[in-house]
This record gives sequence, C-alpha cells and structure tokens, in this order.
Amino acid sequence: INSARFYAYGKKPRDLRFAFDRVFDESTTQQEVFTHTTSSIIDGVLDGLNCSVFAYGATGAGKTHTMLGDFECPGVMFLTMMGLYRRIAELKDQKTCEIGVSYLEVYNETIHDLIAPSGNLEMREDPEKGLVVSGLSVHQPKTADEILQFLAIGNENRTQHPTDANATSSRSHAVFQVFVHQKPRTAGLSTDVSRAKM
Repeated sequence: INSARFYAYGKKPRDLRFAFDRVFDESTTQQEVFTHTTSSIIDGVLDGLNCSVFAYGATGAGKTHTMLGDFECPGVMFLTMMGLYRRIAELKDQKTCEIGVSYLEVYNETIHDLIAPSGNLEMREDPEKGLVVSGLSVHQPKTADEILQFLAIGNENRTQHPTDANATSSRSHAVFQVFVHQKPRTAGLSTDVSRAKM
C-alpha cells in the first residue's frame, strides 16, 4: 500500500506505511473472507484462548454485511460458529462442551441487551470474572442455526439512524460474545473446566 502523509499537531510530517495480511475486493465471497481471517481462531478457542474478531471502517464500507450477512449469504460470525460447532462435533468423544452466547449494543454510552431487551445495563466488576455487564442475558444454542436466529433477533433490536452514506446505518457498536466451557470426558471431579471467550 502506498505511504500516506501523517501530520501530528505541531510536528514534522512523516510517511507511514501499512502492511496487510490480505486485501479483499468486492468480488470476494463471505466464505473466502472467513477462510482467510477467522477460521484459524476456532482451534485457539477450543484450546482455551480468548479471541476477538472485529470489523472497523467507515460508514457504508460493508462491516455489517461482512460480519453478519443475511440468511442467504451468512457472514463471518455465523460461519465461525458453524466451524466451531463442527469442531465440537469432531471432539465429542474426547470433551464435553457447553456454548453460551450474548449480544449487546453500545449506543450513546449506554449498553443494551439485543437478544432480550430490558433497558439500560451497567458494567460491574466481578471478583472472579472481571468486568461483566450486569443483567445481560446468556443463551445456550445447540446448533449454528440457532445462532443465526439469535443474530437476527439482535439485529432487529439494534438502534438505526440513516446517514448520507448508509440508509440502514446502525450508529452503534454491537458485541456478540461466545463463551466456551469444556472439559475432558475422562475427567475426575477435580479437573478444571477450560473456559474461553470469543
């Protein structure tokens, strides 16, 4: 990528160079984006690592389409969950696994539950879990298709305000969290449960 001029307040301009692992154009499919970006984190989550996937860009750049897609063309979030459930099925003789999901929106410095709306929610510090959103619902889908239903419900509940660039702009930040709890099937009573969050 060509260098860009960067001007800091009162400082001499400097050239910056940016490197990208991969660049996608408008002909790229959702499956290709998933394969080259988030498919590799699934095993990390199952190994107990916390992982994050996020989309950043200008209004109208395609963040929502890439992450969510729709029923005909599911996005990275759904494809990642399909991959996670596929791997869990492959490991079912070795591990028991429970999945929990929540979906929240941050809009105008307030937090809302998108799956089970109940007014403004507050962040609290839990001595065991760290920062948590008090009152946020957690659901236990059994299949990736149920995940798509939760995403659809949540997206219907997102705050939207049209802009000149995007008539359906959400104007908010949405966070879909996946909690993975697993333990070996041969584990005794004292075996630690592996917990990861995506």
